[in-house]
Amino acid sequence: MYTVEIKHNFETAHRLSSPEAPIKCQSIHGHSWWVTVQIAGEVVNADGMLVEFGAFKRAWRGFLDDRLDHHLVVRTGDIVAAAILGVQPDARICELPFDPTTENLARYLHQEAVRILSALDTADGVRILEVHLQETRVNAASWREQS
Repeated sequence: MYTVEIKHNFETAHRLSSPEAPIKCQSIHGHSWWVTVQIAGEVVNADGMLVEFGAFKRAWRGFLDDRLDHHLVVRTGDIVAAAILGVQPDARICELPFDPTTENLARYLHQEAVRILSALDTADGVRILEVHLQETRVNAASWREQS
């Protein structure tokens, strides 16, 4: 099996709204995130590639920059986000249907990478194998394709 990796970084704040989350996680805090997408397949295309790096990177990095970079990421309906939007309606807030833990964000980014890859011309059977999301130098989570 062939695999290729594409990396990108983004700066994002987040907070967990679950009352069970530690108070430090309920507070708005930020990270310099690093995300690695691993693309896999058994066969390369006629050009000898699983996927053309440039095309995937443009779409992937565009998504990350538009949707997450320099945003506050929260669960949909978060009262803190609502308060911020009340005084700054154009604030960059990304609302997701789950608490933005590193694990949940890794799964979400995997789903988005699958969506982006499906729009590109690739060899048969090329897929997103794993997304690895590094929250800090010592904390990370991954979401891997189900076998």
